[in-house]
Amino acid sequence: MNDIPRDPLHPRGFEEAHELKNQIAQEFPKPNKKEDEDDLSPLKKLNHKLGVYLSPKTTRISDDEQKRKIGVIITTIIILTLVISAYYFIIYEPAQEQLSIAKTTKLNELHDMYSGGLASSPNALMLENKINDARSPEEINAINILMPATKDWQSFHKKSINANQDKYNRTMAVYENESKNTIMPTSEALKIVNENDATALSKIKFETPDTVSVPILVSRLQAGAGLVRVGSIVDIYTNNNSTDGNTTSNSTNPEISGCTVLSIMRYEENGEIDSEYSKSKMTVKGNATNPRENTKAFSSDVLEMIKGAIVEGYDENETYEMLKSYGVKLSNYERQINLGDLDAQYMLLIEAPQDKVNYILNNMDNIVLTIPTSEAPDWMVSQISSTYQN
Repeated sequence: MNDIPRDPLHPRGFEEAHELKNQIAQEFPKPNKKEDEDDLSPLKKLNHKLGVYLSPKTTRISDDEQKRKIGVIITTIIILTLVISAYYFIIYEPAQEQLSIAKTTKLNELHDMYSGGLASSPNALMLENKINDARSPEEINAINILMPATKDWQSFHKKSINANQDKYNRTMAVYENESKNTIMPTSEALKIVNENDATALSKIKFETPDTVSVPILVSRLQAGAGLVRVGSIVDIYTNNNSTDGNTTSNSTNPEISGCTVLSIMRYEENGEIDSEYSKSKMTVKGNATNPRENTKAFSSDVLEMIKGAIVEGYDENETYEMLKSYGVKLSNYERQINLGDLDAQYMLLIEAPQDKVNYILNNMDNIVLTIPTSEAPDWMVSQISSTYQN
């Protein structure tokens, strides 16, 4: 028997396994070893990776295929970049600019209406967040600020009026960005609050009247033609006198409104009365002439009569009743007969806000007192009514 003795160092069946391994290696040859990636050029590396990504089942692609696919990718990237840029500059950026303008406009409106005492109102903060969260101008324009602001201001002012009234049940309206102050009854202030919206109410605040009586010496023209009387409510305007004597107004609005006339005095000579009425008649009979003259004279001094009444030279009650409102009566008679003392001077005591005293005193030569028709005396109401009812 020619069998080779078994090598005691090899296990049983080793030879058979070795022969089977050689047979498999011959039938299925081992592929050639790939190039080491470190030896590949950067372009081949990119081509290879793109080829594997685009065709996962293919491990190697041709150079022409690699170039074609790279061209498609680059073209696609360029087109996408152009589309995105066009969308951004033509659609997105203008839309964002319009949205930003709409937000700014609406926020300015909000801050105008919710200012002063309502600057930190919860509704203001809520509306501001709502505006900032809006995604389109249409959504912003749909936000209504006027209605909630009006309700908030009405509630705020009603509380302020009740807290800022004096013992005469008056309050003082102070207008923003204006020097005008108006003293008014609380009932009138509440009426203003109820009849206006936030556009006007946001520019008003109510304070307790802090008033003083201011003496002013003015001409008849400045004193409402001399027809103001004690208790009249007057507005104060300021005029500029030009070189030709014409008077032009600085402003269409009064500097101070709602001032009360506390007293009026004319110059003493306005109370001096020296009148004489004479009526003559002549009768001629033949050569005889008989002239007759009937003369009546009256001379008095109103102030001296008052002095006499004080020292019991006259009946004081009778004298007072006769001379009561003498100056006003005199002005009214002058108005009715269209004839009067245009050079008369008046000393008036005016109730005005304390912070306006310096203004009144510094402009005494230029101020004019006017009587609002809403506070007109009876004769003025009667005259206006008769004029427009005919």
